[in-house]
Formats: sequence, C-alpha cells, structure tokens
Amino acid sequence: MQLTELRGLVATDQIREGLLKTSAEGWTVALEDMEGHQYPLTDRGGHAKYYHSLDSATNVLRELGIARIQVVEDF
Repeated sequence: MQLTELRGLVATDQIREGLLKTSAEGWTVALEDMEGHQYPLTDRGGHAKYYHSLDSATNVLRELGIARIQVVEDF
C-alpha cells in the first residue's frame, strides 16, 4: 500500500502497530491491523519500499502517528 492508503488505515483506528523488518535491500515498513493482517509500504508500482537506515524507516511510522513500533531483525 502506498503511504496515502496507510494514512487512511491509521485515521480509522484500524492499526495495532507498525513493523520494521530487515531484508537484503534494507528496512521495510509495514502496518499491522487488529486482526493481524500486515500492510507493507510500497511504491506506485506495488514494490516494497526500502530504507537504508532504521532511523529513516522509524520516522515514516512516527509521521503516520504510530506509537507502537516493533523491530523484526532476521539475519
């Protein structure tokens, strides 16, 4: 989902937490709803957006107003 779509989910209080996950390309950002469904942040083409620092990825969730953030590191 694009950032504007994720903002809509946040505005309707459907989000439980934000997720930051590692990947070979960098950090990904996702939101998880109350039922456990995850919605990754994507670009216009539907591809995952990657951030090269944890701080940058965290700032995306903070700007969305997400208070609960979980960092998932898979090595």
